[in-house]
Amino acid sequence: MSEKADVEKRAVEALLRYREALARVEALEQEEVAAYRALVEWRGRVENSIFDGGASAARSNLVEIGQDAISRLHDVRFAMSEATAELKSAFTTLVAFDDALGYLPIPEATESNVKGAGDSPEE
Repeated sequence: MSEKADVEKRAVEALLRYREALARVEALEQEEVAAYRALVEWRGRVENSIFDGGASAARSNLVEIGQDAISRLHDVRFAMSEATAELKSAFTTLVAFDDALGYLPIPEATESNVKGAGDSPEE
């Protein structure tokens, strides 16, 4: 295999890693939205329970739900930080291959790298 073909192969692999990292970040963004929404809903429940003077068992349950919501949001944001760093690294690698080759080779379409390629993140 020629040196150029080897570099192209590694560039395609880097592009696939970039796509995977981007998909991971997009999925985590959706998880973050859901976790934040759960925290906002919990806050509304707490405010309602304060006005209603709810029983201590109900308040205890609310505290547990709140702790879970905060923990989930923290975990998602931590994972997002790691995934974003991975995405940045993958992008930097792609830029290096683009600089070396003057272009980025387009990988041949396979089921694994085309699956979901046209999906919007909202779906």
